[in-house]
Amino acid sequence: MNAAAAAQEPAMQDIRFGIIGCSAIAPRALLEPIRHVAGARVTALANRTVAKAQEMAERYEVNVVYGHAEDMLKDPDIDAVYIALSNDLHAEWIGRALQAHKHVLVEKPLCLNTADLAPLAAIVEQSNAYLLEGVMVQHHPWQRELRRIIESGRYGRLCSIETSLCIPAKEGHADNYRSRPEQGGGCFWDLGVYWLQFLQAVVGLEQAEFHSQSDFAGPHGCDWTFHAQARYPSGLEASALFSFERPYRCAHVLTFDSAVVTLKDCFRANLGFYKMTLKTEIKKDIVVNISDVEARSALSQSSLPTKTVFEPMNYYVNQLDAFCSIIRGETEPIPFHEAAERVRLLAAIHKAARSGEAIYAV
Repeated sequence: MNAAAAAQEPAMQDIRFGIIGCSAIAPRALLEPIRHVAGARVTALANRTVAKAQEMAERYEVNVVYGHAEDMLKDPDIDAVYIALSNDLHAEWIGRALQAHKHVLVEKPLCLNTADLAPLAAIVEQSNAYLLEGVMVQHHPWQRELRRIIESGRYGRLCSIETSLCIPAKEGHADNYRSRPEQGGGCFWDLGVYWLQFLQAVVGLEQAEFHSQSDFAGPHGCDWTFHAQARYPSGLEASALFSFERPYRCAHVLTFDSAVVTLKDCFRANLGFYKMTLKTEIKKDIVVNISDVEARSALSQSSLPTKTVFEPMNYYVNQLDAFCSIIRGETEPIPFHEAAERVRLLAAIHKAARSGEAIYAV
């Protein structure tokens, strides 16, 4: 949305949402969180299987059901839409919704085809509506706190970041877009955006060199386990493991010169209101190698693990609250180029797992 359009946007007290695509994520990402966000409500659902939309509408007390998303976009009583379609349909419906002057919250990834990025950028610039990619973790304060720790230099140089995003496929993701390559199936397209956004937030993506590996042994040739690495000129190395077949583990581990900072179960807050904890441990070898007895004793006392505990939050409530604040002009929108760079890297890193080539961030 450009500045001139923003200046003309009327004040909005009650933001009325429509949902395009009644997929399984819609209740968790919008229908339930919206109960905790003041001045927002869901007023319509659109789904080509009307019975499914009617069932969801009845359960969540939504008044209007459309069998065609085009009809929802013509509805003057809809201010914003949440797009919960399969990945391959995102670009088309983002464009249609923005051109219909509806604000757009779209499930990640923003799109699959990098060729769609330039047209989308033009539409975003010309539109009087806002666009937000639904990477819900970016709205939690633990990311800002990790960046603050890194920039403070308190624990010396950041040496490595290890990320695990392993979520076993429920029922093998049968009859699900995650098992269809043409729809952005596989674990990297599904989970890789979280890793790239995390790096973007805490250390940036600039000058990173990426490598990746997968045997693409999942259904229909999808990647069911995927490895990726990012190397920085500073010597920092970030590695990530993504999987739909390994035991559940979602965590970030940051190793500094003198400490290790860990965020365990980093996806927990997408299931409800939960505390998130950063655990910091001073490296034992740092204490052992200090020759001064008093200094070693003092550091030993301070080397006990410490915790930074965040109050219970729900990722999707945070995300919806942030989006509504953007629509109302209370918060600056997240620049489109950040989501676009993630899509470019997702596509390139995924392809490089077959070719073995190195990929470079812009």
